[in-house]
Amino acid sequence: MNLGIKIRKFDRVCPITGYKEESIKVGSPVIVQTDRGMEFGEIVAFSLGVPRNKSRDVHLKKVVRYATAEDLQKEQELTAKEEASVLQAADKVKEHELPIKIIAVEFVFDQSKAMVYYRLKENEKAPNLRDFARDLSTTFATRVETKQLSPRDEARLFGGTGPCGRPICCSVWLDKPKHVTVKMAKQQGIAISPTKTSGVCGRLMCCLEYEHENK
Repeated sequence: MNLGIKIRKFDRVCPITGYKEESIKVGSPVIVQTDRGMEFGEIVAFSLGVPRNKSRDVHLKKVVRYATAEDLQKEQELTAKEEASVLQAADKVKEHELPIKIIAVEFVFDQSKAMVYYRLKENEKAPNLRDFARDLSTTFATRVETKQLSPRDEARLFGGTGPCGRPICCSVWLDKPKHVTVKMAKQQGIAISPTKTSGVCGRLMCCLEYEHENK
């Protein structure tokens, strides 16, 4: 059995090592130290090893303690705060007249940092977000980092269901998006159609490359 810590947002999972199985309670909420700050998570188990892509941009340093009732309450309040913060950030986008769309806001559990995820509007150049981030830092009363997402990044973070009825590959096990071309689809006799060949991200589905390998 392989254990990991599922961080509270976007289903990130960080592997843990050097533990005694009898001292670990799978399914228990915990407070952990990561390279981003203190985080809230849950101990999860995998039979075949922790998926590498699940750690994404968070790296575990140590498990600090099991979560208390106060921590559980704080986690619920933080989720509500993040939802409200998306609206606040969107208002700031309008004030600064920026060509971006706010996708999500994430606070680390100790609220020492907030990550603001955004998408650049189509055919727009990347703007300077320094003043925007500084303004949000005042609004949120914490340090703010802005992170641009591609359509594939957004799908990976939020997940979804593919036409096969299963969770999309990039949110479950695929480390990197596949390089898929229209030519690959045509060589398999597949007609290019947004409803049949595009994934949740709006790009050609990564699984088109799997079949192409076997032709």
